Amino acid sequence: MFKSIKKYMALGILFMMIFSIVGCGSSQDKDAENEGQQATEKIVLIAGHGAGPDSLNEFAFNKMNEIVKEKTNGQIEIEIHGNESLGTEVQMLEQLQLGTLDLATTSGAPVTGFVPEFMACDLPFTFANSEAAYKFYDGEIGDILFEKAEATGMVGLAWWENGFRNFTNNTRAIASPADMKGLKIRTMQSQVHMASVNALGANAVPIAFGELYSAMQQGVVDGQENPLTLIKEQKFYEVQKYLTISRHVYDPSPLFISQKTLDNLTDEQITILKDAAIEARDAMRVKSNEQEQQVIADLKASGMKVTELTPEQVKAFQDATKGVAKDFEDKIGADFLKQFQAAASL
Repeated sequence: MFKSIKKYMALGILFMMIFSIVGCGSSQDKDAENEGQQATEKIVLIAGHGAGPDSLNEFAFNKMNEIVKEKTNGQIEIEIHGNESLGTEVQMLEQLQLGTLDLATTSGAPVTGFVPEFMACDLPFTFANSEAAYKFYDGEIGDILFEKAEATGMVGLAWWENGFRNFTNNTRAIASPADMKGLKIRTMQSQVHMASVNALGANAVPIAFGELYSAMQQGVVDGQENPLTLIKEQKFYEVQKYLTISRHVYDPSPLFISQKTLDNLTDEQITILKDAAIEARDAMRVKSNEQEQQVIADLKASGMKVTELTPEQVKAFQDATKGVAKDFEDKIGADFLKQFQAAASL
């Protein structure tokens, strides 16, 4: 009797082990099947940015697309939409969170609504030159900022750039903070940018980038501040007479991919995208630096009167805005602001 019971129990255990093995095999087969589908299906990633077809952002996305298509044998390609055709920069970031947009690069300012620490990126006169900015954002602080963004569903791939921002206006040449007194200067929807412009004696007026040209044309604002390449690409020289090479803010252009997009890609595909983003970043920086002096020459040829500040004049602007960081210490976070400034050797 006991022998029969033991016999049946042994058979039962054997059958359970067989079913378990078969079940595991089915699950593994299914995972492998999904992996195989991911590795063979055509994937089109939708990318958005706010600048035009001749911008650095467009150049970088085209470069990244070229690399990705080559490394995936055409399996993955990037469909690029510029000129805020998919929405404002803030709206594009929201779409990344929802997973309705795959890739987007924006200025640092729009990210502050999702990650307050990004406000530190808008502080005036943080970097003396491009190389200092590149080293900074490619280092520890850049990684920390991307980690904070990742918690919101946006994964940073690379620190692309818009470049240093400079003032233009249609009223008078600007060579000192006193020259800015009373001017209505358009800024992004950035509290830090607005505070900096107001500290210089001007009146900051936040206006969407897509509305800026007409606002200047109609006299709603006297001037604005943007990187040189955008000033030329957007033809602001048609409605602005004076340009000051102030280089008052270095404007990074972080490239984000939606976490929901990454969830549907293989590890190999993700690595290819990350590597391509970095390679495009490097090409973008080379192009940006190579064309800066030519852009200034082109703007002069278009009729703009260009003022290049001396080191002494720059210091006057720095002194006028030195209290801005302290004003945003609570919003940025005192500890992070201290770490940010120490890394930038401020």
